[in-house]
Amino acid sequence: MKSPAVVCAALLLASPGPRRLGAQVSVAVTAGVRYSSTIVHDSIVTPLDVRPALAPAFSAAFGFPLNGPWRVEALIDVSTSALQVHSGAAVTDATHLTLLSFGVGLRRRFEPWLSGRLAVGGLSYLPAGDIGLFHDGTGGLAPFGQVALDLAPTVMARHRLSFEAQGDLHRFLTPALKADGFTDSRPVYRLALAIRFDILGTDAKAGTP
Repeated sequence: MKSPAVVCAALLLASPGPRRLGAQVSVAVTAGVRYSSTIVHDSIVTPLDVRPALAPAFSAAFGFPLNGPWRVEALIDVSTSALQVHSGAAVTDATHLTLLSFGVGLRRRFEPWLSGRLAVGGLSYLPAGDIGLFHDGTGGLAPFGQVALDLAPTVMARHRLSFEAQGDLHRFLTPALKADGFTDSRPVYRLALAIRFDILGTDAKAGTP
């Protein structure tokens, strides 16, 4: 197996020169709304689901050119909302919850109006208080995988704007849930719709590969 130093050296040698790299660096931001599936389900007495409420979501992407049609993007994402307990028709706010994630992805433009990205990274749950399912901690960083598609109609592309749809998947389990008998982590998916604004770089120009 090659060492990380050898791999990094090979990538640097294969990458474009400093002048070209600087010219093709891209920066983009998104703002939208995110839905999260249930993170805890229990039905011992009555069905009970715990999940974040619809949350405003914000992200930033920093892109760098690769050989060929692909670009690599460094990603940071944050969303924040109430953590709600759903029991029958009753909905109760348990605490406030922020989700922070970091990742790296590969991005490609397929058509002048359509781009896509695959990404992996780590996600952290940041509750406002160490109560309930978080009273023994959050369980650490959760690995996730993400897919995103950007649709840029001509009228939006002229202003460096596009619609972005994101979907990601991770698994959730905390030490407190383990202590209460939950042995398996639960798959959690999140869906987001957002507006992307390309501040800098070739992705800001419609039709640029």
